[in-house]
Amino acid sequence: MSQPGPPGAYPVPQPGWQYYRQPPRKKKTGLLIVLLALGTVMVLGLAFGGYWFFVREGGSDAPPPVDASQDVAKAPIGCAVFDKSEVARYIPGRTDFEAGSANSTSDSLEQGQCAWNNTDTFIKDKVRAAHVIVTSYVYRATRTKSGVDAATEHLKRRVRNGVAVNVKDADEALLVEQGKRGHSVAVTARYRNVVYHVDYTNQTDGAPVKDGATALATAAIGKVAPKH
Repeated sequence: MSQPGPPGAYPVPQPGWQYYRQPPRKKKTGLLIVLLALGTVMVLGLAFGGYWFFVREGGSDAPPPVDASQDVAKAPIGCAVFDKSEVARYIPGRTDFEAGSANSTSDSLEQGQCAWNNTDTFIKDKVRAAHVIVTSYVYRATRTKSGVDAATEHLKRRVRNGVAVNVKDADEALLVEQGKRGHSVAVTARYRNVVYHVDYTNQTDGAPVKDGATALATAAIGKVAPKH
């Protein structure tokens, strides 16, 4: 048989000699597909786990991850704290009342304020000016603290120079004298997650403003504390 090229172009193999053929390289396509599939599964697993954690821990309907068992569910705020007859005895002459500011509500706090005074009538009635202002706070549990914790922090933050005063059923109560003439005091009292801040001013000479503010704070706390 004739060779396709000139003589000597291809070496003639010797007896017993074999050609060595390098084995073909294995394709890596299959391995790459497997790795990509595993990576996709891991990503989906992490995403699902994060979503489940969010639903359980951060969902709006999920219970807060703090102990809120001592939080009061509801308490009167603003002008609902007192009716006119409860305040009238502390203000000479005829009294008027109006909301000092609109009530506000958020996920963590319900707040309101109301004022009672004789500003428009005290001259005609020939009495001294007086007013009562009550500001109310009802704290709600968040993911980081209970309503009780938030109310406790509020009292420490707002009342820095107060002295302890006896307000029945209150967990703590502090009194602060305002001004130099002894006509005005403020009592801040807390029951669990509810805080009532009572400002009482009466310019009548000798008016028992400390006793009046303490009595008003006691009446407010009595509306949320359990009856004995």
